[in-house]
Amino acid sequence: MRVLLVNQYFWPDMAATAQLLTDLAEDLAAAGWDVTVLAGRGSYAPGRPGRLPGRERHGKVEIRRVRCTNFGRGNVLGRLVDYITFLAMAGAFVAFSRWTRGRAAGEAAPGQQWRAGAGGRPVVVCLSTPPLLALVGLAAQARGAGFVVKVEDLYPEVAVALGTFGPGSLAARFFAAVSRLVLGRADAVVALDEGMRRRLVAAGARRVEVIPNWADGQALAPDVAAGQRGRAALAVGDSFVVLYAGNLGLAHRFDAVAAAARRLAAAPAAGGGQVTLLFVGSGPRLGEVRQWCRDLPNVRFLPYQPREALRELYNAADVHLVTLRDEASGLLVPSKVAAALACGKPVVLVGATAGTVAAELRAAGAGWCCPHDPAAVAALLAALAEDPARVAEAGRRARELFEVKYDRKRATGRWQGLLGGVAGVSPAGDGHA
Repeated sequence: MRVLLVNQYFWPDMAATAQLLTDLAEDLAAAGWDVTVLAGRGSYAPGRPGRLPGRERHGKVEIRRVRCTNFGRGNVLGRLVDYITFLAMAGAFVAFSRWTRGRAAGEAAPGQQWRAGAGGRPVVVCLSTPPLLALVGLAAQARGAGFVVKVEDLYPEVAVALGTFGPGSLAARFFAAVSRLVLGRADAVVALDEGMRRRLVAAGARRVEVIPNWADGQALAPDVAAGQRGRAALAVGDSFVVLYAGNLGLAHRFDAVAAAARRLAAAPAAGGGQVTLLFVGSGPRLGEVRQWCRDLPNVRFLPYQPREALRELYNAADVHLVTLRDEASGLLVPSKVAAALACGKPVVLVGATAGTVAAELRAAGAGWCCPHDPAAVAALLAALAEDPARVAEAGRRARELFEVKYDRKRATGRWQGLLGGVAGVSPAGDGHA
């Protein structure tokens, strides 16, 4: 059983999609799949910036990296050029390469490598970011491969909601047409939650499976000792730590959080303790958040951290912060929620209070939601800082929610079942938990 996973970023990159795809690739390979990953050569990983090798292995996973530009995530134009060049080179790889080159069975003849063998037909999985990447899957499908698209956010709806495209604009109509084409032809579409599934079905998707993004429940777990080491390394003392970890992206909003931090710096919690906001990551909004918080002693910034450091970092926090613009509600699902829940840390969601993430946190008692209101955010964080028992109980419920929905093995097992069906084989166990 062969599968090609296509995404612009992969191990050792620390982008959320790269980490998720690495988990999926590792677990598929461990289950006996012949896994190849097609990615770009640019990297933002700590210790491995710049260009990565065109070909290497990560455990049992073969990595093929195509040449593309590497302007980075700091500005929209550079990201767009990176997207376009990766799309072009990935498309060329799928259209012209001998994917089976170097396999024990020998090279396939040109035009033959996509045909089904004893392990069923090969399957290509494309992520929806960048939004045109799924066209690579259509090219593979035309050569006989199965095609699955993993939808991270809904295009063009999210671009229209964020003001990138105007409603009814040529760009919006173009992306809508591409989306209808991809969704209508894909052998399977993976949505992150039920609300996204309904939207995809309405847009013409034939077969939609709901498999949420996950976290590794063994690597990330409640760990008091790790948290103490993390707090010592961060030198946060006894302060109440609010952690935002990940991409500071265009779908997120930070003005209310920054203003709340200013209020908390001026008027600490009733017991005199400090509330410290820690931002770990990068993204297009990082610069403006730094500017807003430049003179605040209770706000700190760190770059992306290696995965092996995340257990200590995540456990060092008292609560994890997630923000989402109201207009993006229902169009994407922040992957950082699963990591917080894995460590038994409650989530404070700012914005999108009527969305599915907010509803789930409320129902499970695993976090709190508030609007983009500086006074409300400051009041909530101050109240939580004064009530450790309340925070601990929400943390316990957070881990319970994680175990029934977001655990890595549960999610990747469902992926195995889905891909086996698309490949036309029946692996041992259907992979559904």
